[in-house]
Amino acid sequence: MAIVKMNKFTLLSFESQKEKLIESIQSFSQVEFINLQDENFLEKNQEFESLEREKSDSNLAKCEENLSKAKSALDFIETYLPKKSGLQSLKNQKESLTLKALENKVKSSSWENSYKIIKEKEDKLLALETKKSSIKEEIDVLTPWKDFDASFKEVENLKKVSVFLGTVPKQYEEVILGLENEFKLTNVEVISSNNQEIYIFSISHEDEKDVFLEKLKECGFSAFNSNYEKMPKVILEDFQKEILSLDNNISNIREELKNLTTEENELKMAYEYYGNLKERLTVTKNFLKTKKTVVMQGWIPVDKNEKFNDVIKSAINDDFYLTFEEAKEEEYDKVPVKLKNGKIAKVFESITNMYSVPKYGDIDPTPVMMPFYLLFFGMMIADVGYGLVMLIASLIAIKFLENNQKSTDFAKFFAYLSIPSILFGFVYGAFFNDAIPLPVFISTTKDVTTILIMSIGFGVFQIFVGLGIKAYMMIKKGDILGAFYDVGAWYMILIGLGVMLGGGMIGLPSITKTIATIVVIIAAIIIILTGGRAEKSVGAKLGQGAYSLYNITGYIGDLVSYTRLMAIGLAGGSIAGALNLLIGMLPGGIIGIIVGAVAFIAAHTFNLALSLLSAYVHTARLQYVEYFSKFYDGGGKEFAPFKTLNKYVNLID
Repeated sequence: MAIVKMNKFTLLSFESQKEKLIESIQSFSQVEFINLQDENFLEKNQEFESLEREKSDSNLAKCEENLSKAKSALDFIETYLPKKSGLQSLKNQKESLTLKALENKVKSSSWENSYKIIKEKEDKLLALETKKSSIKEEIDVLTPWKDFDASFKEVENLKKVSVFLGTVPKQYEEVILGLENEFKLTNVEVISSNNQEIYIFSISHEDEKDVFLEKLKECGFSAFNSNYEKMPKVILEDFQKEILSLDNNISNIREELKNLTTEENELKMAYEYYGNLKERLTVTKNFLKTKKTVVMQGWIPVDKNEKFNDVIKSAINDDFYLTFEEAKEEEYDKVPVKLKNGKIAKVFESITNMYSVPKYGDIDPTPVMMPFYLLFFGMMIADVGYGLVMLIASLIAIKFLENNQKSTDFAKFFAYLSIPSILFGFVYGAFFNDAIPLPVFISTTKDVTTILIMSIGFGVFQIFVGLGIKAYMMIKKGDILGAFYDVGAWYMILIGLGVMLGGGMIGLPSITKTIATIVVIIAAIIIILTGGRAEKSVGAKLGQGAYSLYNITGYIGDLVSYTRLMAIGLAGGSIAGALNLLIGMLPGGIIGIIVGAVAFIAAHTFNLALSLLSAYVHTARLQYVEYFSKFYDGGGKEFAPFKTLNKYVNLID
């Protein structure tokens, strides 16, 4: 239950050495700066009011421009570079460099030329794609006219007649075709049609053209205007040839992009360098200064104090002033929290962080949550086969993600969860449900009541542990009576009710039930009298106390929630059994065996994924709602040190 002890440091140095100092602190990656320019901070710390505010470095704009260039080029080229497949994509092949080595590498590289090369190809590709899209639009326009067997130029040059090319809504098709009977010197031909329109070509003598045009307009005629001179069929053929040529050019550029791995690597180095430089240039917004000095404050783990002093000394010799002071109780809400746990509990910190990190000076619930998370998760999966799949997959992931701490911890998380899943699988005799027969200690079909009692029993135990932790925290703060009122009385009620309700089932004498009843009544009175002790008036105290006693319904709801341990475990096993039954009905022979094997893998993979999701979510819910509510508030601020960015490079001290 360790929360790393923090010190607040104050650091003064010369303005001329600020850049070198900030770079060394960034490499150190163990310091979170306090924003000294915050108005609320300055109001409470008047000794800083006379200092000037440090402004962003003038080089920031150029840095952001270079960062934007590198990012845009990488975003573009990564679409075309060959994708790494399978296990190879899991491997972390980042190069390890110091900040100074990265800077030297970028400044000696030709990354800007690489950017230009990629940008030129991007522009060419965009132009070709735009032209291709434009031609396709023209093809869509001309395709309905492909059977028109005259060139547009010839039609335009006709004399003594007027030509009408265009479209009319489909609903007027019969009307248009009937116009030939109405106009003796006019010809109407339907070139093509679709569900919405008909495409017509009409020739009308000068004597009839005006009246004929009016008829066309009444039918919603829309003229087709074209700047092309050739026949539509010829134009379409030319377009197809042009598209083929464009596709070849596009394909060639894409092939060229696939080979720009050296340029990609240079851009990655540049992106990493300018990304970290931007962090250093913007962090100065937290500082104050005089004409020649700069003032910084921040938080640092106590065990890093000496190392921090050495890092600064190594960077700027003795030209600095550094002090450390313990966090004051009134600062606890602002002190960032860093958790420190053992090898196994550490990977469960993500569960705690998802809820909320504890406040500084509070308790870290991770170690007392971890055993229950393991237990409940295992009970929900409860299958040897599924557990082994989880374990093997996790171990493979750990091996190939060894340089990626976050991903490795996630893989370890499921590796640890696989152990109780296997153990409960042996208890239930489940190996992909009944695919391989195992000895059954508790049957999921015959001993449902036993599993239900076991689920609620685990819930009772966890609730009692949660209340016990609450009592421990109150006693630690010197509130022994409060611990008795808020925890001891509830122990009395819950145990007493348990004896009253379950005494008959296990054959306890009636005197025991009578004593339990008296204990419950006494505890209820204690809660009514003390549950509102923080209130001022007697009425308010009793009212709040009565409301506190009403929380007994919450405990009942909590216990009901633990039945999900049984429900989800049985549901997953039942689905697995049904899948095995269906697969077993497949016909025999080689084909049946192959199909059955594929179906078995696919079906159980789906069921495992569904079971893992359910177990992950519902186990977390039991911790957050039923367990943490008894003793844990959270509300802390997670430690966010000023550190190096490591997207493409492992930056080291």
